[in-house]
Amino acid sequence: MNSAHIFKAQIEDIDTLNRISFHSKQHWGYPDELMELWKEDLLLTKIEFEIQHIYKLVLEEKIIGFCAIQELNEAYDVTNLWIAPAHIGHGFGKLLLSFCIKKVVVSNKPIIVEADPNAEAFYANQGFVTYAQKESLPKGRFLPLMRRDSNHNKAGN
Repeated sequence: MNSAHIFKAQIEDIDTLNRISFHSKQHWGYPDELMELWKEDLLLTKIEFEIQHIYKLVLEEKIIGFCAIQELNEAYDVTNLWIAPAHIGHGFGKLLLSFCIKKVVVSNKPIIVEADPNAEAFYANQGFVTYAQKESLPKGRFLPLMRRDSNHNKAGN
């Protein structure tokens, strides 16, 4: 991981970031019908670049992941954390999330995430706790809502 670097994402990165989020979600084996149903939620727009802190992870001059955090009135929301499928399971998600939390979170508000069920264990390992479930699409599917205190010094101990 010593050749991995994190930079503020630019609007010019949007197509690459959107490909990463879509392929990363697909990595979990979701059928095409569900991927199509979720497509709009997976894709960044220009507005996200204006209201969120978005950072990209670059390995050997190639973007392999990104994280977006938005400051809300009462919390920081991790709206996106995606790693390209070939790099999942190598510590890049932990590295990127930890960096972004240290860079973006400046007050004592909690950090929240609406996680994919396949990512719940990852977030739990980073100090997040599931506090509720949110109904998603298709009807009957639920997503874990997770949070952790911002004063939790390190992601994943």
